[in-house]
Amino acid sequence: VYRLAIIAAGLAVAAGLYVVVNHTRIGMLLRAGASNREMVSALGVDIGKLFSLVFALGALLACFAGAIVAPILSVDTGMGESVLILTFVVVVIGGIGSIRGAFLGALLVAVVDTLGRTFGPIVLRSVMEPAAAGQTGRMLAPMLVYILMAVILFARPQGLFGQRTS
Repeated sequence: VYRLAIIAAGLAVAAGLYVVVNHTRIGMLLRAGASNREMVSALGVDIGKLFSLVFALGALLACFAGAIVAPILSVDTGMGESVLILTFVVVVIGGIGSIRGAFLGALLVAVVDTLGRTFGPIVLRSVMEPAAAGQTGRMLAPMLVYILMAVILFARPQGLFGQRTS
């Protein structure tokens, strides 16, 4: 039940961020500042203060995430390191700067990782003994995420929803 509450909280935070970024004045300034910092500064907005606010909000969300998963994970100073590389993969797959892309990238990574861990050992049992197939399947499953990233970057170097730069 607690894991479902974590999922619900994550979806609520994602929906809240979507509303803030796409339907508020601060979100409009963030999007404008990300694409043309000088123009937003010329309009009288303190872009440094705005980006500091975004950094503080990111730190707040990281604290919230740590606090909400603390009851089910061990809490230590490096508890986020195991997720850091996977988070980078999600952002690259979705496209740098795209919230919609990050959401879709996270779903794709989760599905590929879960399917690889579930069906990898089953498929390998046809060519290996069951104990070796189980161990090999669990070791090869995380590689599928990086293979997915390589395929997506080969097809679309900017990611699924990233903007082309010239």
